[in-house]
Amino acid sequence: MTRLFLFIILLLTLHLTSAQNRYKYPVLPQTGEKIESFVPKGWHIVEKAEGELNKDNAPDLAAVVEADKDVPNLKEEDYPQKPRILLIAFRQANGSYTLSIQSNESVLLSNEGGVMGDPLVGLTIERGTLLVQFYGGSADRWGYDYRWRFQNNDWFLIGATATFSSMSTNQFNTYDFNLSTGAAEHTSGAFLEEENKKNTPDKKRSFNIGKKPLFKLRSFKPITTQIYKDVYI
Repeated sequence: MTRLFLFIILLLTLHLTSAQNRYKYPVLPQTGEKIESFVPKGWHIVEKAEGELNKDNAPDLAAVVEADKDVPNLKEEDYPQKPRILLIAFRQANGSYTLSIQSNESVLLSNEGGVMGDPLVGLTIERGTLLVQFYGGSADRWGYDYRWRFQNNDWFLIGATATFSSMSTNQFNTYDFNLSTGAAEHTSGAFLEEENKKNTPDKKRSFNIGKKPLFKLRSFKPITTQIYKDVYI
């Protein structure tokens, strides 16, 4: 798993320089009639989801939007990439929407998934939370799930899951963290690559990482923070 982690870090941060700070993300509109109203000119929607997020029984919106063109030196020197933004908008009584948050760096980019392609595999609103999922790698696979909840007038990461799978050993390890309570679970077992077949767990243990200040969506960067031993989220 250490080798896989090093691969991920190299993939995401190799040659990081201050050049990335030169790019200025567009500021999204504060209000709009539909999700497309929040998409800047020269950008498009990659994924979107609808559901209740702020306990007012009205369907809210979330979307990942991406620039149409590559930006040089966005994260790495001499490696153009398309920036992405995660946005969440709350439905108002008159049917319009108000932007709740714009998060510029919490979503992996389309070329950060290794040979698996675009790592963004899911954007789902369920149980009053927003679930963002990534998957990538090659012979060694990785997956990250992030669960965001609106509380105390801000967006916080309340749950995170990291999964590491190896085709060479046919094993997987999954670490699931309840960041609100500190409770965690480690599951391991046989890795099944076949489509529509689930990994087979044979070991499971519970532990606790202790309660820590919750990560905020606005400033979050995936796979950069050590959460437990050599596991980063």
